[in-house]
Amino acid sequence: MHVQELIIYPVKSCAGVKVQEALVTKYGLALPSNPQIFDRRWMIVKNGRHQTQRVLPRMALIRPSVVKDGLCLQAPNMPDLHIPVNPLPKELMQCSCWDVPIFGLRYGDHVSQWLRTFLETEDELDLVVFDDQKFEGRLCKNADVPNNARDGDVAAYHDMSPVHLCSLESVADLNTRLKKKIQIYNFRPNIIVANVNKPYAEDCWREIEVGEVKLTWITACTRCLLPTVDPETGVKDPNQEPWKTLRRFCNKFNLLKAACLNQYQQ
Repeated sequence: MHVQELIIYPVKSCAGVKVQEALVTKYGLALPSNPQIFDRRWMIVKNGRHQTQRVLPRMALIRPSVVKDGLCLQAPNMPDLHIPVNPLPKELMQCSCWDVPIFGLRYGDHVSQWLRTFLETEDELDLVVFDDQKFEGRLCKNADVPNNARDGDVAAYHDMSPVHLCSLESVADLNTRLKKKIQIYNFRPNIIVANVNKPYAEDCWREIEVGEVKLTWITACTRCLLPTVDPETGVKDPNQEPWKTLRRFCNKFNLLKAACLNQYQQ
């Protein structure tokens, strides 16, 4: 088994940034050259509540790139949007991610207008950034979703945990059951592994070592409708695939769940 690709998703539910190497922090993968750029540090919200491709599939077409002091957001037929790591003035905003309260620093009205224009909505959208020096992260331990998280394991604007892993073999097996093939990127993993001994082998892993980094399994990632969005077109599959096929051949509903992981602390 080896690591095939590493992907950081700076803005929750937007396109990812492929990297050759990454730091593993308590908030997930970060850029070695600029640790201020880390996974799911930014989030689009509607009246403070997190938004995703499940409702706004065109979010898949918002592509962040890394610039000296933050991000540049690009989208079809839109001007580039510069997003500094530290918005000025610093406007604190009470937000929520899966109904769990969490703070964010809000960007200006011009950012909100850019988002509304591209996402074709009149809803009140804002972009917020997580201040890892001042804010408390969301606890990974969740009574509603039983998992193996320890006290103190935290995430930023992630759904469940800071790291998400999936194997190429699992997606290849799923594709044998689909009329229209999909890519592993539909599942938005941070770590893509290859040459595992069988499809879905990652479901059984409880500790993973990559070089000097140790990761521990927290829980399986329950499959939702987000992978029905084509990451290249930002369009939902009209037949709700691969979600329907996953439900059909796995009575637990979350086959191809991948692994939700946290950095292992000695």
